[in-house]
Amino acid sequence: MEDKFSVIDAGEGRFIKAWNNGVLFDEKAVDQLKNTAKLPFIYKYIAAMPDTHWGMGATIGTVLPTRGAVVPAAVGVDIGCFSHDTSIPLLDGNSYHIGTLAERGEDVFIWCCTDDGKITASIATPKKTRSDAKLKAVVLDDGSIVKCTPDQQFQLRDGTYHEAQNLKLGTSLMPFYSRVYEGYLHIQQPYSGREQKAHWTVARSGLIGAIPDFTPQYPIIHHKDYNGLNNLPCNLEPMGHIDHTKFHRAAKRHPAWHSEYFETKRKQALKEKAETTEGHKYFAERGTANLIKYMTERREEFLAAVAGNGKRGAPYLAKYNKSEKGREISSKVAHIVHACETCGAQVIGGFGLHNHRRWQHGYNHSVIAVLDIIGSSEDVYCLTVPKYHNFAISAGVFVHNCGMIAEKTGLQREHFEDLAKIRAAIETAVPCGRTNNGGKGDRGAWGVVPEAYQKKWDGEFAEKYEDLCTRHAGMRAKNTANHFGTLGTGNHFIELTTDEDNNVWLVLHSGSRGMGNKIGNYFTELAQEMCAKFFVNLPDPQLAYLPERTDEFKDYRHAVTLAQDFAWQNRLFMVEAIYKALEEIGIKMQHAQTVHCHHNYIAWEHHFGENVIVTRKGAVRARETDMGIIPGSMGARTYIVKGLGNKHSFHTCSHGAGRAMSRREAERRFTVEDHIKATEGIECAKDASVLDETPGAYKDIETVMAAQSDLVEPVYRLKQFICVKGGKD
Repeated sequence: MEDKFSVIDAGEGRFIKAWNNGVLFDEKAVDQLKNTAKLPFIYKYIAAMPDTHWGMGATIGTVLPTRGAVVPAAVGVDIGCFSHDTSIPLLDGNSYHIGTLAERGEDVFIWCCTDDGKITASIATPKKTRSDAKLKAVVLDDGSIVKCTPDQQFQLRDGTYHEAQNLKLGTSLMPFYSRVYEGYLHIQQPYSGREQKAHWTVARSGLIGAIPDFTPQYPIIHHKDYNGLNNLPCNLEPMGHIDHTKFHRAAKRHPAWHSEYFETKRKQALKEKAETTEGHKYFAERGTANLIKYMTERREEFLAAVAGNGKRGAPYLAKYNKSEKGREISSKVAHIVHACETCGAQVIGGFGLHNHRRWQHGYNHSVIAVLDIIGSSEDVYCLTVPKYHNFAISAGVFVHNCGMIAEKTGLQREHFEDLAKIRAAIETAVPCGRTNNGGKGDRGAWGVVPEAYQKKWDGEFAEKYEDLCTRHAGMRAKNTANHFGTLGTGNHFIELTTDEDNNVWLVLHSGSRGMGNKIGNYFTELAQEMCAKFFVNLPDPQLAYLPERTDEFKDYRHAVTLAQDFAWQNRLFMVEAIYKALEEIGIKMQHAQTVHCHHNYIAWEHHFGENVIVTRKGAVRARETDMGIIPGSMGARTYIVKGLGNKHSFHTCSHGAGRAMSRREAERRFTVEDHIKATEGIECAKDASVLDETPGAYKDIETVMAAQSDLVEPVYRLKQFICVKGGKD
């Protein structure tokens, strides 16, 4: 695909790659970009998205790759990752520490899982993603312990993802069960509970290409090195089953193929397989197919052979079933002892094994604890997995490889009738934060903080926040738990929208409220003081930076991570409050599909062969198949998109349409009548309080999307019918 960017010369040998085809960048924003590009620690260049516009400190809609320092004005957060010693099972049959894989710097073949619970194989890129990260320990019911960052996402049994810090006692995780049987690795498929030979799992993944038609032979997957545990694609070769047998006998690489011992073992294995529920079904299906073939191709012979069978055999069969021997055989089959492949328990009978698997395990691992690892911080690592975005770890579960939130509700547009009533229910459930839930005087969101919100603050955030405030009193905000479950003001919004198939989505944009703003302002001032102390000449005081190896840098990282975690949880609280409020008026929505992404954060990533700090300010990560949200305005479409992994943008896209003018200019230029016309057909505020957010104040979303067609591709096109705005600050 043709690249859409142009190059802006910043002077002094520095430049900006800008996705501005057909989109206007105002002069103030361009000057700001040029100043930022000249910072000595910028890595290669700055990338500017089509929604770029001037912002406090760093330009909104930009990507700042840096080495050795970070600019607090471009606020950020980390991505989830694992400790060096986290074990990863690879297709070669061995497990390796994820840190070791990253140090090798080579792509690897891993096990991953589809959304509907089918294990498959894929290629992945291991990388170091952060330094000095604090960890949690996720303890599973089989005793496994996974050390990871609090925001690392784990795949649940239903295919959704939850962060490590939000996992609860008894949460069922997507399982990865494997065992070696008769020299081959077997994988248990979570969607069915049945085992599958691992080499066939790889073959069906497409990694070795299409399986040829060997008719009349049936296909076999041959291991070239004769190692049934090595399932690397380069080691697997499709063959016809007869040719495969001839090959092994001729090769004489397996002496067992030519021995009486092998023949005895083969018959015994077939006998044992036939006595299992799965084996009985296999042979029954195979026998049925052979019988049908015999009946069809040699019909006359078949009819003669079975003539009178029913009359002749019925009395003998009835007599046998009632006989002592018949009852003995039936009892013997029913009382065969099977070993549970999950826990090793001895279970009587095929039905007993089935019920044991279902009720005791449910084919999943479950969480028994999530613990803080006190006083420990480590370098952490992750795998990039295109298409599937998850991978199995040796603990036997699947994890996500490393804003806004959008949810497909499972309902159609016709389920939403009284729009004014629905909007009122949302506004009651989710305060905007301007006043005390609509009352006068109080600028806080809640008069009394809801118990669940206060409990969450006290249980997860309060201690960390107080610890930071002890060292940095200037970052303390007036409202903390008081802002949980509240929308905020300005461009924050809640929308109900429809896609092309009339499905209704809930889209929500909110942040870390007053806490994040206070942290950003405080650490920017701290950075300015440090730069002044060491006589650093800055093109703009807002571009003051914190050197990476300082205590201030470490505290800033922890503060920003806390604020972003707060923002993430805040969005989840609001979504649940909206669902509950609408259910109370007769609209029961479902969490049918969720897209949740940050657009102001810091990540330690690998670009152009080097590990760098990437700060995205008003921008969304868009690695290959990453899902993102790009809203337009109160009167324009919102796009759910999939990333294309464009290296020139540092795997980034815009986070919206971007402002076309300042808030003051919008209030001067537009009237209430203009706003009413621009939002025709949408249930929303129609007064002067939202003129700064009127559609004309934003760039055209369709032009913005066209300018970044090399960065993302649209998956869903949404158009709102209800919009809730927080109004002015």
